[in-house]
Amino acid sequence: MYKLKNSKLLIFIIILLIGIFFRLWKLPEYPVHLSHDEVSQAYDAISIAQTGHDIYGNFLPTIFPSVNDFKSPFYTYTTSLVYFLIGNHEWMIRVVGVFFGIGIIPAVFWFTLKLTKRINIALFASLFTAISPSEIFFSRKSFENGAGIFFLLVSLSCLLTYLEKQKKQRWLYSAVFLSAFGMYTYFSHAVIIPLMLATFILIFRKSFTQGFKKCFPPFLLWIVLIIPLIIIIMTNPGSRYRSQTVFITQDTALERQLNCAESENSLLFQFLNFKTIGDFSFNRYLGQFDPAYLFGNGLDLTNQGFLNMGPLLLFQLPLLLIAAFYLIRRVNFANPGKLLVFLIVIGALPSGLTFEPHSPHRMIIVFTLLNIVSGIGAFSLWQKIKNLKTVHRIPLVFVPVALLTLNIAYFLHIYFVNYPYEKSQYIHYPFKQVAEFVWSEYDNFEQIIFDPLFGESAPVIGTAAHYYLAYYGEYLPAKFQREYRIGEKEREVIFDKFSIRKVDWKTDQDLRNALIIASPWSLPADVDGKNKVLKKFYYYDGKLAFYAISL
Repeated sequence: MYKLKNSKLLIFIIILLIGIFFRLWKLPEYPVHLSHDEVSQAYDAISIAQTGHDIYGNFLPTIFPSVNDFKSPFYTYTTSLVYFLIGNHEWMIRVVGVFFGIGIIPAVFWFTLKLTKRINIALFASLFTAISPSEIFFSRKSFENGAGIFFLLVSLSCLLTYLEKQKKQRWLYSAVFLSAFGMYTYFSHAVIIPLMLATFILIFRKSFTQGFKKCFPPFLLWIVLIIPLIIIIMTNPGSRYRSQTVFITQDTALERQLNCAESENSLLFQFLNFKTIGDFSFNRYLGQFDPAYLFGNGLDLTNQGFLNMGPLLLFQLPLLLIAAFYLIRRVNFANPGKLLVFLIVIGALPSGLTFEPHSPHRMIIVFTLLNIVSGIGAFSLWQKIKNLKTVHRIPLVFVPVALLTLNIAYFLHIYFVNYPYEKSQYIHYPFKQVAEFVWSEYDNFEQIIFDPLFGESAPVIGTAAHYYLAYYGEYLPAKFQREYRIGEKEREVIFDKFSIRKVDWKTDQDLRNALIIASPWSLPADVDGKNKVLKKFYYYDGKLAFYAISL
């Protein structure tokens, strides 16, 4: 067992409190608006809690159709529990993410301590986890990844503890339950967690072979625990649809390359297509480690080019390089170094094989592991500094601390000031304001039409408009389930007197006793002067988003 001295324990508590502060401070206010992922999960969670069905009437679904993106069920069901405990609040959807976001800090500490057997490395690793931009950003939003990372790190820590004390099988069974449970939290974890476990066993195989007979029953239990997940993935059409729609072959640039040989059916052209996909995938994968992405613009929180924020602090870049040299030179760190490298390589697969050039929400496990590597680099640097004379040590400590403080302050400014102002449309601002307004006008109109086509620089469709209307109108999920239906007009869904669809102004302008909510993308340029505009809705930066027109 590793016993923390009072001073080390105090340092860890301070680090944990810092992490808690960054994740909880003004959580109901920032992000400034529930995104479509958040509002859809929140209303589905309420629907499950009240009726046992999602909003489309599916009883205890294993995959939530949501806005046709087929979400894994873990986050929605856990939010249902939060709803039971605290009732309906906007910020309830962020509780689960924050809980596991905070939990990752001690999980990183424990895993790093077990892996490196150095308390100071574990403290540095937990510090970077507490203050890392990606950890803070995704902890404050409703992302499922955090739960899976927490269960993975704790399960690996249990395995490392078991290897220290092979007589205590409770650690092995704990790892089995936690790793299996982590696979249910997010689709990509169903693939990468088994790969990571296999890598762990391969690297530490000599330790496992001494007690192979002890490992066989837990392994069988692990198989039994994941069989339902395998059945869900293999048989649920939503799972297959999601996999197909996010896979790298959906990338438009790759599609253009493949279409060049579309008319050929020979084996040669099939081979060339396969090679094209392989080359494209390899380059896409390597792009996940682009320093400009990791330290410069990966989170995409502003529209100001290089004045942006990466998932990791720029301060961590030299520490990662120092850590690489440290691990290469330390023979006793061979297995820990191998494990970290292979976990990072595996963790980048989900983002590297999707249609998007970068998917930071699919790379969170990699960012967490890089925070651990940064801790190794910080420890190595500290080892060199502390052996210097005091007159040299003070400035060498002050300068990094000052740079780190400035780096954190820059991120906080970007997150709390620039991000809501410049990226408000990406969190579907002002859909909440639209929903609240139409309910205030509910009794004044026979029909309310909402066209969610919007955007500042280019038009996009807000896919969760019916969720916003139902959630902010406190519409009973049981009633919504009975009334929701697909309409006959373009992209139309209907419930109650609401029609969410494309506005065709040539015909819709003749409607009577109707309220139309639509953006300038769906309306003629002179709509403001020729019609009764009841209200205008603006993005967070003050630019026009929607008109509310009375007919």
